[in-house]
Amino acid sequence: MLGTVSDTLTDAGHDLTVLMPVVDFKQENKTAMKSTKKIIKIPPGTEATETLEAMEKFMSQLWTSDNSNPLFMALHAPAMSAIFASQCKKVLENRELLETLKSENFDLAITEPFDTCAYALFEAIQIRAHVAVLSCSRLDHVSSAIGQPIAPSYVPGTQSTHGDQMTIWQRFMNVVHYIMCNFLFNYIGDEDYKVAKEIIPGIRSWREVLPEASFIFTNHIPLMDFPAPTFDKIIPIGGISVKTEKKSLKLPEKWDRILGLKKKNVLISFGSNARSIDMPEESKKNILKVAESMPDVTFIWKYENEKDTFADGVKNVFLGEWLPQNELLGDPRLTLFVTHGGLASVTELALLGKPAVMVPLFADQSRNANMLKRHGGAEVLTKFDLGDYDTIRNAIEKVLNNEDYKNNASRLAEMLNNQPTDPKETLIKYVEFAARFGKLSHTDPYGRHQSYIEYYFIDIISIIFLVLVFSTLITFKLLKCALGCCFRSRKEKRE
Repeated sequence: MLGTVSDTLTDAGHDLTVLMPVVDFKQENKTAMKSTKKIIKIPPGTEATETLEAMEKFMSQLWTSDNSNPLFMALHAPAMSAIFASQCKKVLENRELLETLKSENFDLAITEPFDTCAYALFEAIQIRAHVAVLSCSRLDHVSSAIGQPIAPSYVPGTQSTHGDQMTIWQRFMNVVHYIMCNFLFNYIGDEDYKVAKEIIPGIRSWREVLPEASFIFTNHIPLMDFPAPTFDKIIPIGGISVKTEKKSLKLPEKWDRILGLKKKNVLISFGSNARSIDMPEESKKNILKVAESMPDVTFIWKYENEKDTFADGVKNVFLGEWLPQNELLGDPRLTLFVTHGGLASVTELALLGKPAVMVPLFADQSRNANMLKRHGGAEVLTKFDLGDYDTIRNAIEKVLNNEDYKNNASRLAEMLNNQPTDPKETLIKYVEFAARFGKLSHTDPYGRHQSYIEYYFIDIISIIFLVLVFSTLITFKLLKCALGCCFRSRKEKRE
């Protein structure tokens, strides 16, 4: 997401410097940046091997862990925070780097508050203004920090496994998911701050600096996402990284030939974090069994080891360690996308009008899957459903053979491609505005400074309640007194 933002601004004529602390050296050259050339890389520390092993172990568990359990991510908070804090320390201890950045006198800084070390850096080099970019539709700790209403009774949290129409138990779990997600990222941010203030005493916490962002750019499209409370400094730029113009969707010859083999084609990809090679063997076998049962359909599978022989003999399955996903989704010959539900993939298939079978694994993927399902172009399975051959086959057959899914997906794509705003133009204009005018304190909602009692009118409700109680008591006393006088008067008359 930040790579696309960088290139968009570079192409618009702006001078960008990208600071890239490398946590995983395997991902170092996968930024997708093409136009932006001024990149300062901070290599991994001495503990990089240990860090990478911990990350790979965590990612390999994604296929078998229960992502509906809100404790899953929270329990990994110490390990995740250690990874980010270690690299944060390495950046902030580089005095030469800090002086170089400070001397540049940047007009604006841009960061993604998934990790909050950047806010310590902004304090250290005295950045005059900054904006935030979210690669997802929302981050619960960011919403909390900037004062964005949460509305968990009908807005699914970042890691929620439900849609907007929830039962009483699902609403309760949605609140728990919000609390745990908030805890996770607050923990990471606070650990970063502990490291930062030891190196640079006197700097402010991320909790103070983040809300000063002139704008918060979010990777969501309001027409597609769940309706949710927002305010003016939150700017949606969803779809900014998706190529939709035909001239930019040319397929490599190999995949162009493969798509031409049969009338129906299915793309299978579970993203870059959860690798197909780590999938349980039973799940792999079931997917192959489904492919074998559909000889008239070509299956293209993103699989991280093309030399693996497990698919040998299945003539309609083609493996690829890397696939031109955007281009494949843009080809009219592709019929169906089986995906994990990462927001980048969801946005691509939505803008390009492809029906899908969603198999969310972790993080915001369940939320994304349910978000797309409500538009009628997708079916949603759990990752544990991959252990059941009939469930997989029925879902794929249902979406392949029911024209409603294709029609609904096409209608959504037509709506999204005819929005009255363009995400790239929106980004450029708002960034230029922020660079010119700096911090926009008047857009900071006062609600985030209010106490819980003030924000939820508990003081006013308490006063009204007390007035009603006292009024009721007084009325009761007066009625009791009046009735007592009345009965005494009648008794005296009888005597």
